[in-house]
Amino acid sequence: MKLATALTFILAVGLSRADGIKEISLPLVPGLQRADIYVLQLTEHPVAVLVLSPGFNGDGKQWIENRVWQQFAEQRNLALVGLSFASDGNLLQKGQGYYYPSQGSGQLLLDGIDQAFHQSLPLLLYGFSGGAHFTSGFATWKPERVLGWCAYSAEWWEKPAAGDSSPPGLVICGDEDERYGASLLYFKQGRALGKPWLWLSVAQNGHSIATPAENFVRDYFAALLDSEGPTNRGQWVDIDLKTKAEPALIADQPTLTGWLPQTSLLSDWQAIHRP
Repeated sequence: MKLATALTFILAVGLSRADGIKEISLPLVPGLQRADIYVLQLTEHPVAVLVLSPGFNGDGKQWIENRVWQQFAEQRNLALVGLSFASDGNLLQKGQGYYYPSQGSGQLLLDGIDQAFHQSLPLLLYGFSGGAHFTSGFATWKPERVLGWCAYSAEWWEKPAAGDSSPPGLVICGDEDERYGASLLYFKQGRALGKPWLWLSVAQNGHSIATPAENFVRDYFAALLDSEGPTNRGQWVDIDLKTKAEPALIADQPTLTGWLPQTSLLSDWQAIHRP
């Protein structure tokens, strides 16, 4: 049976409380032990869906219960989806399981979202740790559905693939996080391929979410929603000097540069970023 057909019959939907959050249980695919999403529609006609993905085997419901994310979604006319997928940790280490959207978890999420909203809405993706694995992989696997994404600190990354279609991405890591080197390398690999990505290094931050960085994620997504046209209408920056990047640097040493969707974000990025 095809996944979309199976979803029609197996999909289980329930209200978590009187808060409007819907729990959708999806049919398992190989490598998954749990496949649930939590959906919160705060506006009648959302322009996009913001998918929040917590760490290893985490429960995304707590993220969409966060009032700050809810207020952001209301202000920007977004729906919220919290990812609650789980796989065996040893399997994930071997390159299988929900971290790898191309193996089935990505289509599962898309089918669940399309069922929930009865249309194919564009996506914004934000993931931390294990969620960063899923988020970065999803943007590579299905770039045409993604308006932009942020991956905050992962232990390892799949090498980015070359291609004409690449949504804007934000890679974050704390400078006291042992995942720093792997995260920076992933960013530089993407920039070497010309991808419109931005690097944000957070001072005195271990493997945890820093509030200023997460505030910047929301500002970054808001800028993407407000911006139109090709990426050259934003602002290229020098990630070492924290200044606007010169054209020669962008062309000759792309791994030293990053892309902001709006120049108005420059001062906020400079205030948080610590090379």
